[in-house]
Amino acid sequence: LLLGLSFGLTLTAALTACHKNKAEETDSSIITLAPLKATSDELSKSAQKWHVTNQRIIVFLGYGFNDAAIKENILDGLSERYGLDADGGLIYPIVYPDDFKHGSKNFFFFFYSKLQLEGKDCAGIIMLGAPENTHYALARNQDTWNQEVPYPVIALFSQDDVLGLESTCDIVIDKGHIATLAGEIENEDTEVQLVEEAPEVLNETINYVSALNYSLPKNSTIQAHVLKMLEGRSIHHYTDPETGLQSINHFVLN
Repeated sequence: LLLGLSFGLTLTAALTACHKNKAEETDSSIITLAPLKATSDELSKSAQKWHVTNQRIIVFLGYGFNDAAIKENILDGLSERYGLDADGGLIYPIVYPDDFKHGSKNFFFFFYSKLQLEGKDCAGIIMLGAPENTHYALARNQDTWNQEVPYPVIALFSQDDVLGLESTCDIVIDKGHIATLAGEIENEDTEVQLVEEAPEVLNETINYVSALNYSLPKNSTIQAHVLKMLEGRSIHHYTDPETGLQSINHFVLN
């Protein structure tokens, strides 16, 4: 009864406003009667920020980012923002060593196998804390594509061999002055800072890669892409400590 009365009053108000508008011809607003209650499915769809897609960006979580709590925090954020592969979303997550049956044994062989997304369109590979020998898997992937990988490959805060990554990735990003030939993290404070900053840097990288739909140039123009990808952040070229030479595609966040 109360619902009927409420609806009657609302309808009467709407009709009265309509007649008044016609008479005065001063108000062209339209009154829309919204449903009394949205269903749970409607609320879920309206809250979802991503769309089902056949494209996939591989996000690999390695050293420093595979701890249970850190991993869960990163994956929850990716799931909410982009959707995960299991739900038809953009992100195909791979966690080291959890997603490898034999742990670190022959890791690079199994990682290469996981890079071959059958039935899906790979739009990029982004790695956080890549462990040693990651570049071997990337080199084999390059061979598969005859050295013309059609999507960007980016390493963030890696712990793999620097020269190996520079030759197999389009972009290598490190933090501060921690980049060494062994890819070692200097101290615990730096590691904590990396973990805190990584999710936002990862999101910025995913956004840029998803908008590209093509591989990145392997020349000096790569810096322009990095500046656009990490817009507003201060970066400089990585300098090899042994040769004093600057890398074309390796950068350090200040």
